[in-house]
This record gives sequence, structure tokens and C-alpha cells, in this order.
Amino acid sequence: MKLKAVLQKVKDPRGKQGQDYPLWAILNLIVVGFLCGKQGLMAVYRMGRCLNATQRSRLGFVDGRTPCHATLTETVRVLDPNELVTLLESVALANDVGDARHIAIDGKTMRATKNSKGNAAHVLSAFCCSLQNVVGTKASHSKGMEIPDAFKLLDELDLTDKIITGDAMFCQKKLTEKIVAKGGDYLFPVKKNQKNLLDNIETAFKTPVFPPRKSRQRNEKSAWSDRATHHRRSAGRGRQHPE
Repeated sequence: MKLKAVLQKVKDPRGKQGQDYPLWAILNLIVVGFLCGKQGLMAVYRMGRCLNATQRSRLGFVDGRTPCHATLTETVRVLDPNELVTLLESVALANDVGDARHIAIDGKTMRATKNSKGNAAHVLSAFCCSLQNVVGTKASHSKGMEIPDAFKLLDELDLTDKIITGDAMFCQKKLTEKIVAKGGDYLFPVKKNQKNLLDNIETAFKTPVFPPRKSRQRNEKSAWSDRATHHRRSAGRGRQHPE
């Protein structure tokens, strides 16, 4: 699936007076700018002004003009972020190559997002290892408080035959039940903050207190055989006549 076809599906919330440029072309410029390492819309705007006529045309600006910084910021402000994320994720899923079973969930604090109070944006992401791409994201409350957001993120993903991995904080009963209910499986580490669960796992992998049933039956048969042999030998010695 081509990026242009995906961006053309984004609903345009702008009024008629604000449609000097096609919406998909503006988004195309922003995506290409970020892929080129540009940080911020001002850097994307400057990159657009440095492009030649052929490059601008290929991005969707057929008249040769690229939008100013204000147009970029206002366009991004009125867009529905959830719709855009869903569409961009569909590109990654459509490019499935090989085994895409492993999905890792993890929370990250976004760089350069601190507000006036010093709080930064935190995002919970689902990363598909074989695709080397993010297949799902959800805005999170903060670091260490990602469990409620993990439920919302998993609701949006198809977990059939998928293996979900993550930090020890995601090793929660209700969360693992949801994964299994949606046809997936999971692999989470267990730490000492879940002492009972950790003790149960360690006990399960130690030598069992009671031997397996088959082994016990063999031991019992061997014991009875030894007793019978001893009795036969004792009886045989009793019947022997003294010289």
C-alpha cells in the first residue's frame, strides 16, 4: 500500500478557504520531513522551501509552492490524531513480511514535549519485531502507570496467534486473561514485587516432592518383588535338612 493512497483517506476538517493545498500533500511533506530527520514543523517548512520544482510536484504541490509554517501548524492542530495513527499503522500491517507473531509493548517518554509544568508526553507503543515497525500506540498517563492504557491498546490489536511481551509491570492477571481471550499468548518476566507468584513458579520448576505416578508404581512393584524374593529364599533355607 502506497503512502499517498493512505494519506488521501484522511478526512479534511478544513474549511474551503483553508484548502490552498491538498491535505494529503501537506501530510506527505511532514512525513517525508520527519523521515529525513527534521525536528519540528519549522524545520519541515524550511526543507519544503529548499526543494526543487520536480520534488515539490512529486510531493503533491503541482503549482510549485509549498505551505508556510503557519499552514503546517494549523493543519496539524485540526486533524484527528487517532484517525491518522490508525491509517499509518495500516501501512505497516499491509507490508507484512515473514512471521509477524511477536509484538512487544512498552512505554516511552517523548523527547522535547515538556510543558510549562515540566510534564512530558508519554506514549505506550506496540512494536512488531519482524516488521520493525510500530503497529499500535496509545497516549499514556505517565511512566509506571501504563497498565490501564495497555488494556485500551490491546483492544485495538488483532492478537490471534500473537505472542505479547513486555516489562514485569504487565504481568497482571486481568491483562493476561485479555490476551488469551483474544487468541494470543504472552511472555512476561516476574520479579520479587510479586513474591507469591515468583515462589510458585520457582517451586514448579524444582524437583517435585512426590515422584510421578508411573515412577511410584515401578518403585512399588520393585519393592514387592524384593520382598517376595526374600521370602522365597528364607523359605528355601528353612526346608533344608541339616547334615
